[in-house]
Amino acid sequence: MEEKGTQDGPKPSQDSGLHRLYFKGLTREETRGLVAGFGVAICGQEDNILFQMKGAIHDSEITALEAELMALKRGLTEAVSLGITHISIYCDHYHIFELVTGSCGPEKDSIALLMNDVQRTRQQLTSSTPLLVTGDQTNKVAYKLASETLVSEISISMPPCHKKNTFCGICFDDDLEAEQMFSVALCGHKFCLECLKLHIQVELMERVPRCPRYGCKSKLTIESCAHLLTPKLRAMWEQRIEETTVTDWAMCAKCQQMAGVAHGFCEINSVGTPFATYVEPNGSC
Repeated sequence: MEEKGTQDGPKPSQDSGLHRLYFKGLTREETRGLVAGFGVAICGQEDNILFQMKGAIHDSEITALEAELMALKRGLTEAVSLGITHISIYCDHYHIFELVTGSCGPEKDSIALLMNDVQRTRQQLTSSTPLLVTGDQTNKVAYKLASETLVSEISISMPPCHKKNTFCGICFDDDLEAEQMFSVALCGHKFCLECLKLHIQVELMERVPRCPRYGCKSKLTIESCAHLLTPKLRAMWEQRIEETTVTDWAMCAKCQQMAGVAHGFCEINSVGTPFATYVEPNGSC
């Protein structure tokens, strides 16, 4: 199994207390073969990110469980290299939790080899406590990093096709029916439904989704993507929309109190100082 990764974040020279390790390995079957990737995030006690990395796993026969264990192994290795001595291992996969705690043994030689590496690395730490958590309780950074790797691997799996047929702008599959495609209304860029679903899921972790095309700033709309959303994703989208509603604060020229005003309602007084006229429903400030 070959894995390559990119990393980001400071490397502290010494341990500064209990840390948290989040990891995620993902696989996805594509028409041209299997793609796999991993994401790792190491956080402080307040869940502040100290280190993060992502990378592709080049193994055409890797299983989802093996990808998860490779992500865990890489996360523990990085923790040791950072000088960390105490860490909590956040597992959102019950089988991995059982393997790490020793409550069950590996069923395949490949799993046994990975677990040997995991346990050997844990021995270099003063303490490493596995914790079983649900998806809602775990940090989303590792999942996001792994998902980004999958999208990237799909995009570079083959060069753009120059056929006249319509093809997905992410996976470049040109053997698609019209009902399998989605066209962004504002820019016209086209993507297959499966790739767009994954893109939306990743984007919603940070913002309102935009067109997946590199450099395109067209925003997707919740109405046009309604048929792609689960109830959970729709709720996340609505939350992102609320978060992007910006309120400015300015001092009321009449009562000298700070008041929230929407964009476009600020005025400039005679000496060029911005101020806002804030009126309550009864007509007075």
